[in-house]
Amino acid sequence: MDIQSALTTGAELLPRRIGILDPPREAVWLLAAAWGRSETWIRARSDAFLPDEVEHRYIEWIDKRRAGVPAHYLKGECSFWGRDFGVSPAVLIPRPESELLIEVALELGIGPRARVLDVGTGSGCLAVTLAVERPRWTVFAIDQSMAALQVARLNGERWNAAVHFSAGDLIGAVTGGFELITANLPYIPEDLLAGLSVEVQHEPRLALDGGPDGLCIVSRLLRDLVRILKPCGGAILELGEDQVEPVITLARDQGLAVARRVRDIGGCDRIVVLQPI
Repeated sequence: MDIQSALTTGAELLPRRIGILDPPREAVWLLAAAWGRSETWIRARSDAFLPDEVEHRYIEWIDKRRAGVPAHYLKGECSFWGRDFGVSPAVLIPRPESELLIEVALELGIGPRARVLDVGTGSGCLAVTLAVERPRWTVFAIDQSMAALQVARLNGERWNAAVHFSAGDLIGAVTGGFELITANLPYIPEDLLAGLSVEVQHEPRLALDGGPDGLCIVSRLLRDLVRILKPCGGAILELGEDQVEPVITLARDQGLAVARRVRDIGGCDRIVVLQPI
């Protein structure tokens, strides 16, 4: 099979839906990833024949994409903050909007020797990025999923990031003070999970399900946050649509005030920065 035939076949087999908005473009991406080539290389060599192992991998990936398996799980990595991070079905695929959290963290003016904790680290993309961008920070990361921690540790090794990974349920077993705490916790209301795209439903429910109102996990964190957050420190949370106001109320009851809120490109209040009152 030559490249042009492969791309034509892939585009015809892939359905057009949320998650696959442009089947021809998706086919190019999949073939490039399956072959370990750039998309430019693929487009420039339409008459080149695929090696047998590439053809088999590509057809297998097309079938899995039709079934809704996210493309990044097939490739095994996803770009975040300009770096490639390993991903697997054990972790949530890093989203572009989560880069807002990194942007805010780097703008806060945290001291050069800060202690930082990433709660619910998943793939480790937040913790590893912060550790690489601010190598003098002491970065810790925690997650209750051992499978997720395995992925996160590999990402830490990949980027030579000095992150201290540990297993735990939120911050119950954490001691000591932190200048910065980051958290992208599950925040989707459970009754909305069934309506998510087929791709998202292949991601770990543990990383998505925020309980009846979407804020069950977040509220648990807020109740214990002041205990480990230094008086001059800040906590940065990523939230879902229309969740900032309820979180502000919850935070105020726990001795926290909102220092900043940041909207994503779609106009949704996505990031909130909390500080002790």
